[in-house]
Amino acid sequence: MVWRIRPFRNPDPPQLVRLWNLALVGRGAAVLPHVNCLEQGVLSKPYFDPKGLLVAERDGQLLGWVHAGFGPGSTGQRLSTEQGVICVLLVHPQHRRQGLGTELLHRAEQYLLEHGAREIYFGAHNPLRPFYWGLYGGSEPSGILESDTDARPFLEKRGYQIVATHIVYQRILDGRACEVAGPAATWKAQCTLQVIPKPLPSDWFEVAASSPLEIVRFQFVHRGQVLAHVDMWEMELFGWRWKQPTVGLLDLSVSQEHASSGVKAALLAQSLEYLEEQYYTLVEMHVPESAQHLRRCLRDLGFEMIDRALVYRRNIRP
Repeated sequence: MVWRIRPFRNPDPPQLVRLWNLALVGRGAAVLPHVNCLEQGVLSKPYFDPKGLLVAERDGQLLGWVHAGFGPGSTGQRLSTEQGVICVLLVHPQHRRQGLGTELLHRAEQYLLEHGAREIYFGAHNPLRPFYWGLYGGSEPSGILESDTDARPFLEKRGYQIVATHIVYQRILDGRACEVAGPAATWKAQCTLQVIPKPLPSDWFEVAASSPLEIVRFQFVHRGQVLAHVDMWEMELFGWRWKQPTVGLLDLSVSQEHASSGVKAALLAQSLEYLEEQYYTLVEMHVPESAQHLRRCLRDLGFEMIDRALVYRRNIRP
């Protein structure tokens, strides 16, 4: 079996999209209806490097591709090449288990090492999420989904180990009340939910990585003071796969003085009620496995665990 691996070229996007929809059929991969999705989520990023997106082709047909990149420096105003991340690796279903995936992986690793990477991760995650936000993983990039069952044995066999885990929660909005009790009920009655556009981050990399998502912020306000907020975006492409209007919640933040007072549960409950009024029927949120209090809060509000997102890292010998 002979193929050639080369960097991305401008005529490639139609075949990339076709291959994406053939190879990524799990619950956590968006359906791409046209090349504009790839353009907005990947190719238009100011730090996109064609040499980091490697395609395997034979007789003009793409058989697979892999994409590697880098995250931000400490200020968020420039790239840092010390940590590299492989965001996507996919192979046409008819050409798997022939060594192509391994060769693509090695070529992506070589690209990262040649640019100075001291650590190599597999699976985009915060802050190493340069590409594919809104196209893979769900409400936010948190690694490779466990439901993509071929990924873990493939990566572990090639020296990668799991270094971080997020739990993927979803809640169906079907008319059930978002009941809270105790202090949370008091805060819910006393606070006002404000819906505003998310303030533009000062972090250049974060602006580029999250574009073109339109992110809205839910603020919980009491007597003019913002006690907590959570961000939301409409997961349109995922909604097409799941066949229902879906939103993602992320970046929940509560002021330190109210961290244990029930404000978190009250904000989430009121946010869910607002979203149901807007005719959304599914909400997704990713939570670090270690965040036991937030996980318990989501379960109490009717969220259910539906997947796990795993971040892998390969040790590099000096």
